[in-house]
Amino acid sequence: MGPLYDKAIQHLEAGELDEAENTFRTYLCENPTDAMAHNKLGVVFINRTNRVEAKRCFEEALKHDASLVHALNNLGNIAREEGDLGRAIEYYHKAIRIDPDFSLPHNNLGVVYKQLNRYGDFVREIKTAKRLENRKVLNSERKRTFRDWLAKIWSKPNL
Repeated sequence: MGPLYDKAIQHLEAGELDEAENTFRTYLCENPTDAMAHNKLGVVFINRTNRVEAKRCFEEALKHDASLVHALNNLGNIAREEGDLGRAIEYYHKAIRIDPDFSLPHNNLGVVYKQLNRYGDFVREIKTAKRLENRKVLNSERKRTFRDWLAKIWSKPNL
């Protein structure tokens, strides 16, 4: 990744979808095997409600990195939106097997379970997602606190 990828992300986050698409495409010409860039290009198409092109991008991402949980989660979302709940469950389960600490597929799996009236499974997955999110927040706060502490130690003037 580099400045061009970062610029594409900035465009995407700003909702500048044409610029994001063009920048990702330029980046991918130079880095055709970057799975995350293919995934992010798919997100551009999701934001345009173009599921067909988004699905193609997510599948391309998986060709370059079969364990990219973001692409698996995104394909699960598309399957869910298309009403293929069985397929959505497969994608979410695969993502969870690869990275059990990634909260999004747990949350999305819970949504599917709720749609299927599997309330026990729904509650379990939503609680798991919430627990993982809380852990992530706590860990980032601990890291920041530790970094702040280190900064204080190293910035003290020599006496």
